[in-house]
Amino acid sequence: MTNEKKNWELIEATKWKSDHSYRRIEVELSSLDDKTFKELKEFVHEKASSLYKTYHDAWLGRDGGSGFDVSDDSWSDLVYDVVGRGEDFYNSVTADKLREMASNDDYQESFSYCFQR
Repeated sequence: MTNEKKNWELIEATKWKSDHSYRRIEVELSSLDDKTFKELKEFVHEKASSLYKTYHDAWLGRDGGSGFDVSDDSWSDLVYDVVGRGEDFYNSVTADKLREMASNDDYQESFSYCFQR
C-alpha cells in the first residue's frame, strides 16, 4: 500500500464527514506511532496547501468569478475541511464547489486542529 493510500485511509477513519469533533479525532490519532502521525500530519498539510494555492485566485475573485465569502481564517478552515472529507471529495473539488461551500457555510472549523501533537 502506498503512503498516499494509507494516509487517505487514515483520514477516512477519522469520520470527519459525519462527526467534526477535532478533540475526539486528536485523541484517536494519539494511538498512532510518531512516524505515522508525522507522515499523516504532513500529508494533510500538503493537501490543504495544494488546495490553497490552486484556488487562491478564485477565493479572491481574481479568476473572473466572484470571490469566496470567507475570511483568511475561514478559508483555511474550508480547505482543511475538504481534506477531512476524504480522497474522493478532495479529488472532485472545483472552484465552483468551494464557492458554494463558502456561500452555504458548508464547512467546519478546522480539521487541522486534529494534528496538534
